[in-house]
Amino acid sequence: MKLGEQLFLAYKSYGQAFGTLDNKHLWSILILPSILSLLIAVGVGVLAWTTSDDILLYVNGKFLIREFDSTVGNIFRIITTLAVRGLTFFLYLKLYRYLILILLSPVFVNISNVFHRLASGEEQKMNIWSYCFCSFRGIKFALRNFSLEILVTLLLTLLAAIIFWIFPLIPILIFIAESYFFTTVLMDYAFEMNGLSMKDSLTKSRSIPGIPIGIGLIFNFILLIPILGVIVGPVLAFIAAQESVNTLNK
Repeated sequence: MKLGEQLFLAYKSYGQAFGTLDNKHLWSILILPSILSLLIAVGVGVLAWTTSDDILLYVNGKFLIREFDSTVGNIFRIITTLAVRGLTFFLYLKLYRYLILILLSPVFVNISNVFHRLASGEEQKMNIWSYCFCSFRGIKFALRNFSLEILVTLLLTLLAAIIFWIFPLIPILIFIAESYFFTTVLMDYAFEMNGLSMKDSLTKSRSIPGIPIGIGLIFNFILLIPILGVIVGPVLAFIAAQESVNTLNK
């Protein structure tokens, strides 16, 4: 499958997600993850604002910005505030994504089982041990990808500092990396339902990078929608990931 076909499949998976939810009357399964996602977003947002306030107080005190001439001081304060707020919220947005993957892991196991049954006609028989195993596998995968994403982000930032002319490309590359690492965790739930090990799941994801990148890019754009983005974005991305794997199986 070519990259363009993979990206189109990722886009189409969101339409399939809406179609399945509507045709099978499954909108109720969005309620719990949506509420949890909103609560996590509020908590992370408050933490990010508090942290940025503390950083601004430190910076203003360290460099004595308040003692500058009024015009110069105002300019420095605006630039410093925007830079600190922006960087802090950028970092906490990464944290939000992976808190979603970790804290909603048990919910995702249930939803993945539902969509696996709809696609294959077979329901995974799950006891408490298999349920916990699936949840912990999702958490392990999320922690792994979070570490890799942070590493890639740091390396790309360092690269931009060394080779300045590629700086405009760095945000795009970081955006793509975020999308890939986030969505491969979502897709792993479907791969696991199909009997793939984590190693096989990683291999499969690497063979079709356009699908996780495409699903993740759309998810990131959905997050830009105030309030609604954090309510429906994560669970829609998860369902789209399940649909993409089911389409590949067909």
